[in-house]
Amino acid sequence: MAIFLTGLASTATAADLILNLSTQGSGGRIAVAVYRDAEAFRRGEGPVASRLVSRTGAVTSLTISGLAPGRYAVAAFHDTDGNGDLTLWPIGLPREAYGFSNDARGRFGPPPFARAAFDLPAAGATQAFRLR
Repeated sequence: MAIFLTGLASTATAADLILNLSTQGSGGRIAVAVYRDAEAFRRGEGPVASRLVSRTGAVTSLTISGLAPGRYAVAAFHDTDGNGDLTLWPIGLPREAYGFSNDARGRFGPPPFARAAFDLPAAGATQAFRLR
Protein backbone atom coordinates (compact mmCIF):
# COMPACT_ATOMS: atom_id res chain seq x y z
CA MET A 1 0.00 0.00 0.00
CA ALA A 2 2.82 2.44 0.84
CA ILE A 3 4.45 1.84 -2.55
CA PHE A 4 1.14 2.57 -4.30
CA LEU A 5 0.65 5.81 -2.37
CA THR A 6 4.24 6.87 -3.10
CA GLY A 7 3.57 6.42 -6.81
CA LEU A 8 0.44 8.56 -6.56
CA ALA A 9 2.32 11.32 -4.77
CA SER A 10 5.02 11.54 -7.43
CA THR A 11 2.42 11.52 -10.21
CA ALA A 12 0.51 14.36 -8.54
CA THR A 13 3.61 16.58 -8.58
CA ALA A 14 4.52 15.92 -12.20
CA ALA A 15 3.51 18.44 -14.86
CA ASP A 16 3.39 18.34 -18.65
CA LEU A 17 5.02 21.05 -20.74
CA ILE A 18 3.57 21.34 -24.24
CA LEU A 19 5.81 23.11 -26.75
CA ASN A 20 4.65 24.51 -30.10
CA LEU A 21 7.74 25.51 -32.06
CA SER A 22 7.41 27.48 -35.31
CA THR A 23 10.05 27.15 -38.02
CA GLN A 24 10.38 28.39 -41.58
CA GLY A 25 12.96 25.88 -42.79
CA SER A 26 12.00 22.42 -43.95
CA GLY A 27 13.08 18.93 -42.97
CA GLY A 28 15.56 18.17 -40.26
CA ARG A 29 14.95 17.82 -36.55
CA ILE A 30 14.20 20.14 -33.66
CA ALA A 31 16.52 19.93 -30.64
CA VAL A 32 14.98 21.09 -27.34
CA ALA A 33 16.55 21.61 -23.91
CA VAL A 34 14.61 22.53 -20.75
CA TYR A 35 16.49 24.28 -17.94
CA ARG A 36 15.58 24.92 -14.33
CA ASP A 37 18.38 27.26 -13.27
CA ALA A 38 20.00 30.36 -14.72
CA GLU A 39 23.60 29.14 -14.70
CA ALA A 40 22.87 25.91 -16.61
CA PHE A 41 20.75 27.88 -19.10
CA ARG A 42 23.52 30.44 -19.66
CA ARG A 43 26.12 27.70 -20.23
CA GLY A 44 23.76 25.51 -22.28
CA GLU A 45 24.67 22.52 -20.12
CA GLY A 46 22.79 20.20 -17.78
CA PRO A 47 19.18 20.53 -18.93
CA VAL A 48 16.56 18.78 -16.81
CA ALA A 49 15.02 17.42 -20.02
CA SER A 50 15.99 17.31 -23.67
CA ARG A 51 14.39 15.99 -26.82
CA LEU A 52 15.28 15.61 -30.49
CA VAL A 53 12.17 15.34 -32.67
CA SER A 54 11.50 15.37 -36.39
CA ARG A 55 10.18 18.64 -37.76
CA THR A 56 6.55 17.96 -38.66
CA GLY A 57 5.61 21.18 -40.46
CA ALA A 58 5.50 24.92 -39.90
CA VAL A 59 4.70 24.18 -36.23
CA THR A 60 6.20 21.18 -34.46
CA SER A 61 4.45 20.20 -31.23
CA LEU A 62 5.85 18.01 -28.49
CA THR A 63 5.06 17.24 -24.88
CA ILE A 64 7.64 16.87 -22.14
CA SER A 65 6.05 14.99 -19.27
CA GLY A 66 7.03 14.46 -15.67
CA LEU A 67 8.51 17.87 -14.84
CA ALA A 68 8.22 19.12 -11.28
CA PRO A 69 6.20 22.33 -11.02
CA GLY A 70 8.50 25.34 -10.95
CA ARG A 71 10.30 27.95 -13.05
CA TYR A 72 11.84 26.85 -16.36
CA ALA A 73 13.36 28.21 -19.57
CA VAL A 74 13.56 26.39 -22.91
CA ALA A 75 16.15 26.64 -25.68
CA ALA A 76 15.64 25.02 -29.09
CA PHE A 77 17.19 24.94 -32.55
CA HIS A 78 16.30 23.54 -35.96
CA ASP A 79 18.98 20.99 -36.83
CA THR A 80 18.64 21.20 -40.61
CA ASP A 81 21.94 19.48 -41.40
CA GLY A 82 21.39 16.57 -38.99
CA ASN A 83 24.72 16.87 -37.17
CA GLY A 84 23.12 17.21 -33.70
CA ASP A 85 24.77 20.58 -33.02
CA LEU A 86 23.82 24.19 -33.64
CA THR A 87 25.88 24.92 -36.77
CA LEU A 88 27.69 28.28 -36.72
CA TRP A 89 29.04 30.55 -39.43
CA PRO A 90 32.84 31.06 -39.31
CA ILE A 91 32.30 34.33 -37.42
CA GLY A 92 30.45 32.47 -34.64
CA LEU A 93 26.87 33.41 -35.45
CA PRO A 94 24.26 30.61 -35.65
CA ARG A 95 23.65 29.27 -39.12
CA GLU A 96 20.52 27.35 -38.09
CA ALA A 97 17.32 28.81 -36.66
CA TYR A 98 17.08 28.91 -32.87
CA GLY A 99 14.80 30.33 -30.22
CA PHE A 100 13.93 30.55 -26.54
CA SER A 101 10.77 30.36 -24.48
CA ASN A 102 8.75 33.58 -24.30
CA ASP A 103 10.33 34.42 -27.70
CA ALA A 104 13.16 35.95 -25.63
CA ARG A 105 16.17 37.21 -27.58
CA GLY A 106 19.66 37.89 -26.34
CA ARG A 107 22.53 40.03 -27.51
CA PHE A 108 25.59 38.05 -28.54
CA GLY A 109 24.29 34.87 -26.89
CA PRO A 110 21.25 33.52 -25.13
CA PRO A 111 18.89 35.89 -23.34
CA PRO A 112 19.00 36.15 -19.55
CA PHE A 113 17.20 33.28 -17.82
CA ALA A 114 14.72 35.73 -16.28
CA ARG A 115 13.54 36.84 -19.75
CA ALA A 116 13.02 33.31 -21.05
CA ALA A 117 11.70 31.83 -17.79
CA PHE A 118 8.08 30.90 -17.17
CA ASP A 119 6.20 29.16 -14.37
CA LEU A 120 5.08 25.57 -14.88
CA PRO A 121 2.17 24.84 -12.53
CA ALA A 122 1.13 21.31 -11.50
CA ALA A 123 -1.68 21.53 -14.08
CA GLY A 124 0.92 21.93 -16.86
CA ALA A 125 1.50 24.72 -19.37
CA THR A 126 2.00 25.46 -23.05
CA GLN A 127 4.82 27.52 -24.51
CA ALA A 128 4.83 28.62 -28.15
CA PHE A 129 7.82 30.35 -29.73
CA ARG A 130 9.60 30.86 -33.04
CA LEU A 131 12.92 29.52 -34.18
CA ARG A 132 14.58 32.17 -36.34
